[in-house]
Amino acid sequence: MKKTGAVLVAAGLSSRMGDFKPMLPFGDSTIALHIVMMLKRLEVSPLVVVTGYRAEELERHLSHAGVRFVRNERYRETQMFDSVRLGLKAIAGQCERIMVMPMDTPAIMPRTIRQVLMIDAGIVRTVCKGEPGHPIMFQNEIAGQLCAYEGGRGLRGAIEESGISVTDLEVEDEGIYRDVDTKEEYQELVEWNYRRGMGHPISPLVQVRLRAGDVFFGPGTGQLLHMIRQTGSIQEACLRIGLSYSKGTRMIKEVERQLGIPVVNRRTGGMGGGGSSLTEEGTRLLEGYEQMVAEVSRSTEVIFRKYFGKGLYG
Repeated sequence: MKKTGAVLVAAGLSSRMGDFKPMLPFGDSTIALHIVMMLKRLEVSPLVVVTGYRAEELERHLSHAGVRFVRNERYRETQMFDSVRLGLKAIAGQCERIMVMPMDTPAIMPRTIRQVLMIDAGIVRTVCKGEPGHPIMFQNEIAGQLCAYEGGRGLRGAIEESGISVTDLEVEDEGIYRDVDTKEEYQELVEWNYRRGMGHPISPLVQVRLRAGDVFFGPGTGQLLHMIRQTGSIQEACLRIGLSYSKGTRMIKEVERQLGIPVVNRRTGGMGGGGSSLTEEGTRLLEGYEQMVAEVSRSTEVIFRKYFGKGLYG
């Protein structure tokens, strides 16, 4: 079998996702590490990862994985095909064939990659139920011709302009086109991957709770106080977060009993109407709790990466 390398593109901003896609949980690790380790187990080499946005973070995360990195320093103002070009130039001449994959299609099955590797053609593209996907593989000598393309239609435009026929490989793997451009698509992909027997991704879950004599403050109480501050009403706050008014008032009374101080001011009706607001102590309690939760979350992520960052197969 011909030696095949891969260019993995992970330079973009992920603006629609609102998060850094390569570092999202998937499988036993992250999207980035899952894809890299799958290709390594299939003996695809060399692997070139094109980074840009949050490059140092991703490069640290994959530093043990035996991949090469190429940075697109102009990732904010360039297109994905510009990153593809950088990767192709870095890998040119080191293998007979090159796969190109974006770092947001982690559900591609290993058997699909094996099928691609068995095809000896100038350009190979996977197709499932009439929908084209990834990876795209082509002979090394074609890379220079594709890189010379100056149009605005990306890799697809470069392939079409080259005039080289494309061999479509029909596969039974929807993962070839299921990407994670948005949070909704990511959640859908995770659930779909689970339903087909591939498991849920591993991620840490740590909840911060405060205790005085007993535990009196946690995520639910924090949400209630936050909503009281936002709405100026206990009743409205309870309605918005799906609590009964009686349960909400009991939660507030328990906080005040444990601390021995009021955390909510209650105003009865009159000229200005009724309402509720946080006391100074209640405001300090809520703000301190929210800041602590944020810091614990950041620290937890670092610790999680320390012990699980290489995945269960690492």
